[in-house]
Amino acid sequence: MPDKNSRDAIKIVTDTIKNRRTFKVLYNSNVHGNREPADNGPNHAKVLAAIASAGWAPFHYDRAMDEIAEPWRVDFLDEVKCREVAANFFDWFDDVKPTNKLPAMLNGCGCLVLVSWLPQFLDSATSDVLPEKRRQVDEEHLAATAAYIQNLILILTAHDFGTYWSSGGQFRTPIMRDKLGLQHGGRLLGAVFVDYNPNDESLERLSGKLRNRRSLELGWFNKIE
Repeated sequence: MPDKNSRDAIKIVTDTIKNRRTFKVLYNSNVHGNREPADNGPNHAKVLAAIASAGWAPFHYDRAMDEIAEPWRVDFLDEVKCREVAANFFDWFDDVKPTNKLPAMLNGCGCLVLVSWLPQFLDSATSDVLPEKRRQVDEEHLAATAAYIQNLILILTAHDFGTYWSSGGQFRTPIMRDKLGLQHGGRLLGAVFVDYNPNDESLERLSGKLRNRRSLELGWFNKIE
């Protein structure tokens, strides 16, 4: 029987999972003017600590790249860097629509965390490993990186930060990788935008579209007898 401390811990974890919400945070500089970076050192420190703690996510296979076992790589853009990318976005990508939301998201967030996974066999032309095993290993690397992202956003939720797990848009392109100087060769799985200012009324927040479509009756569950 769990003691009171264990029950309290279970409730905290369960409530954090249920209270996690998706919010796309936007700042329209054409309406509100340029948004100057704030003194976000303490908030950045919390995110960097969360990035480290999320690294306790499980992974099945040693990726063994650059003497690092984990199959994920994480790149952190602070508020200043986010504003810089937003300011240059339409110069770097002249083929995107003027309505592209990434600049407004970069102007609205407190920071951005890019999480990539490292395929082991996906790009290999030849290998002595059987195809089914290659697929299994790469799926494990992908799943482990998804577990890392879930850890990260739950810790950030516990800090009362808003989060938005984006597929990344132009952050997935070689152009952006070159502009940011990314060298690890990973495939972006999640661009996590972090909101430090939940009460800032100059920010527009768009909630996730699928929360109310969840199967509360656990239609995806099956007990095998």
